[in-house]
Formats: sequence, structure tokens, C-alpha cells
Amino acid sequence: MSRPTDDFLPHEYIEHQQDRRMHFAAIVLFIIVLSGVAGAFFVTRADWHHIHKIHDQIAIRYEEAADQVRTLSALEERQAKIAERAELAASLIDRLPRSVLLAQLIERMPEELGLLEFELVSHQLSNATERDANAPANRPTRAPTAAEATADPRQVAPRWRTAISLLGFAPTDIHVSAFLSALNQHPLLEDVRLDFSEETDLNDLPVRQFRIQATIGPDADCRTRVPPQTAAAGDPNS
Repeated sequence: MSRPTDDFLPHEYIEHQQDRRMHFAAIVLFIIVLSGVAGAFFVTRADWHHIHKIHDQIAIRYEEAADQVRTLSALEERQAKIAERAELAASLIDRLPRSVLLAQLIERMPEELGLLEFELVSHQLSNATERDANAPANRPTRAPTAAEATADPRQVAPRWRTAISLLGFAPTDIHVSAFLSALNQHPLLEDVRLDFSEETDLNDLPVRQFRIQATIGPDADCRTRVPPQTAAAGDPNS
């Protein structure tokens, strides 16, 4: 019959050994928990370090994008200034040479019709005049705002509206009507109208003296050749 080996050991010694084992187990568990906490701390710190690194990279990219936006805005402003200067330079070029315009009008004249006077008068248009011409008649007026009053006025290329007056003679009113019809079909002429047509003597010959009025808009450019009327449309004898 077997007997327990600790029957001969004091009870205090046995309790002391049990307390030592419990303390050792508690220390081991504490070390394990502390190691887990330390490991979690270092992992979290590494994650935060990675997040801060990504945040710094994003901030650098935002700054680079902001620099690109500022550069693009400066380029657009510079391009706008260059376009404005080009428009101002182009406005100095005469887009309505009298010789070219007169040649285009003569190409549309029926046979036996002649011109005595060719008058070309240009009037500069202001921005306010153009806005008022396109605005409703009953539009209320307002005073400029503080921003509009202090804003740097932009240089605008001058715009012109040209009035044409043609004094000529023709054998009959049919020739005058044919010439008036040809001028009405000219793409650059606006508001073509017959001022008067009356019978008079020219070198002791009875003829019809007439005056035709027309206008040319500010965007017209007669340097581009306009095809003349066909003979059937421009010549009453054809």
C-alpha cells in the first residue's frame, strides 16, 4: 500500500511551495501580458509612424499640386494678356481697305451703271454703347459696385461701325434695283437702303441719279474675298 510522499513534510512548507508556484505563475502571466501590451504599443506606434509618413507624402503632393495650379493660373493670365495684346495689335490693321471694298462693290454693279461718289465713315463704338444696344429698353440702370469702381480697367480693342454712302447714276430704275439687290446679298453689308432715286441730266442725257446707304458691322473683314454676284443676278440685261 502506497503512501503520499509529503506526509512527512510540514504543512507550512507545503503552503510555502504552493505560494511560490502561484507567484511564479502570476509573474509569468504578468510578463506575458506586459509583452503583449508592449508589442501592441510598438505595432501601433509603427502604424502611426506609417500614417504620419503617408500624411506627409499627401501634404507634399498637395503642395506640388498647389504649385502647379498657381503656375497654370499664371500661364492662363499671361496667355490672356498676350491674347489681349494680339487683339489690340490686330485692331490697328485696317480690315476695311477702301480700295478692296470699292472693288467688291464694283464687281456687283450692273452694266451701264456708274458711281459719282463713294463715302466711307467709321464711328468708334464704346463698350457701354454696345451693351446698351443689346440690352432691353426698359432695363433699370444701377451704379457701379465698389469692386467695379476699384477694378483695374482692362484695355479693350476699339470696335468700329462704318457707314457707306454711294452716289451713282443708272439708265433706269431697273438697274438701280438690281444693284440694290446685289448689295443686299453682300455678307458684309447691313441695313442696305435706297436713299433716293430721281431723274436728272448727265451730259445732256436723262439718267436716274440715286444714293444708297449701308452700314458695316464691327466684326466685318473685307480682306477675305467675297465672291461676286452671278451675271444673272447682278445684270438686269442678262
